[in-house]
Amino acid sequence: MKRLISAGALCLAAGIAASALPSVTAHANSAQSSWSGRDAFGAYVKEENCPVTVTGEKLTLRIPDFPQNYYGDKEEFLSYQANVTAEYAFFNPASYDVEMTVVFPFGRKPDYLCGFYNEEGDPVEVDDAARCPITADGEELEKKIRYTLDRWTSDPSKDIPRLSETRRTSGNFSSDTPVTIYYYRQITTEQTSRSSFIAASFKGLGDGAKTKVLLERASGYDQQEERIGLWGDFSSDPKPFALYVIGEPLSRMPEWNVYENAACKKRTDGYVEQVPQEKLPTENTTLGELFLSKYSAESGVSETDWFNAVFDAVLEDETGLALKSSPYELDVSERLMRWYEYKLSVPAGGSVVNSVTAPLYPAINIRYTPPIYSYTYLLSPASTWADFGNFELNVETPYFITESSLACEKTETGYTYSQKGLPAGELMFTMSTSEHPERDSASYGGALLGVILSAALIYVAVAGTIIAVTFLAIHFAKKKKR
Repeated sequence: MKRLISAGALCLAAGIAASALPSVTAHANSAQSSWSGRDAFGAYVKEENCPVTVTGEKLTLRIPDFPQNYYGDKEEFLSYQANVTAEYAFFNPASYDVEMTVVFPFGRKPDYLCGFYNEEGDPVEVDDAARCPITADGEELEKKIRYTLDRWTSDPSKDIPRLSETRRTSGNFSSDTPVTIYYYRQITTEQTSRSSFIAASFKGLGDGAKTKVLLERASGYDQQEERIGLWGDFSSDPKPFALYVIGEPLSRMPEWNVYENAACKKRTDGYVEQVPQEKLPTENTTLGELFLSKYSAESGVSETDWFNAVFDAVLEDETGLALKSSPYELDVSERLMRWYEYKLSVPAGGSVVNSVTAPLYPAINIRYTPPIYSYTYLLSPASTWADFGNFELNVETPYFITESSLACEKTETGYTYSQKGLPAGELMFTMSTSEHPERDSASYGGALLGVILSAALIYVAVAGTIIAVTFLAIHFAKKKKR
C-alpha cells in the first residue's frame, strides 16, 4: 500500500502543534487595570398582550462624576451621584383602563463595589436606589427592588417569569424536599500526595429524577449511567466535608477512593471515612433551609428571591444525579440582578408619562491616560412594546464622549441625539476627562511583545513539524525502495 503525506496533512500537523502552545498575553504589570460596570436597563411589562404603546422615550444620563475603582465604606460609595432617567410616554388605545406591572432591570452590583459587611460577616444592603424615584405624571410611585440570578445575558422571556412571588419547583424538587447531610473526612498518610483527589461512586440511584447529590467543595464530576464520580482536593483542609443527599435517601452508601490527581487513574493509600455519629451526627434538613443557609435579612433581598436565585444556581438545567455546582453557590450575594417592580395605571384612550431613575455604573479601564469609562444602555427592551414612537438622548456631563454607537451632537451641557423610532442595537459609548485619551505605551509594548513571542513559538512549532514529517516521508520512501 502506498504511503502518501499530503500538503493537507502537513497543515493539519502544524495546526495541531500550534494549538498545543499556550496563548501569550503580556501586560506592563499584574495589577488590575479594568473593572466591569453594569448594562441592564429598560422597561418591560409583565402582562402578556398588553395594548399600551410608547409614543416616545427620553433618555437622560447625568454624569457629573466618574466612579472610583475601590470604595472603603458605604458612605463613600453613596457619594457617587451618576444616574440615568428613562422617561416613557405611554398611550393606551384600548377602550378599557390598563393596570400593568412594569419591571426595569438595572443590573448587578459593579465589581468595584465588592460589598460591605456587618461585624458578624453578613452582607449589608447598599440602598443606592433609594434616592432614585419612579414617577407617573410627576407623582412618585411605590417600587419594590426584586432580585434574580444574573446569567450575564438578558433574555426577558426567561428572566421575567423568575420574578415570582412563590418559591421555585422543578420536578420532584421543592422547598420541602428532604435533605440528608453526611459528613466525611479524608485520611492522608505520609505516602499520600498532598494534592490528592477523592472520588465517590454511587449505584442504584437512577437518573437523578428523585435523588440528587451535592458534594461540598467538589471541583468536578463525571457520570456514566448509574455510576458517578465526584472529586475534589480535600487534602489541604482536614475539616470534615459534607455530602448533601437531596430527595429520596441513599439505598447504599457511596464508595470512596483517593487518587493522585484529578485524572482519577492511579490510586494512593489515602482513604475517606465517615465521621462517627457521636462526634458529628448525620443531619436532616430541607431544601428550603439549605438554600437559605447563607441568607441574611440585612442584604435587603427577600427570602423568596434568594431561594429562587440559589435554586437557579444549583438546580436549574441540572438533569443528572450529581449537581455540578459546589455549595459555594449557596451564597449568591455577588451574583444578583436587581430589578425595579411597580404598578402603573393607564386610562382608556389616555396617556401617562412614566419616569424611572436608576444609578449608573460604567466599566473602568485605566490602561488609558486619562482612564476611559464605558457605558451600555439596553434599548432592545423597548422593542417588546406594542409600538414605539420617537427617541431622544441627552447626556449631561462636563466630560467628553470619545466613542459612541450613536452620532451624538456636542452641546453646552453635554451631548444630544434624537430620531424617529428606536435605534438599532444597544446604546454604547465611552467617556473620559480628555477628548483624546492615550493608550498606555507600556500596555502596547507588552501586547506587541506577546504577539512577537506567540508568532515565534508558532513558527518554531510549524517548522519542527514540517521537518519531522519530511524526515518520515524520506524514511518510508527509502524503506519501500529497499
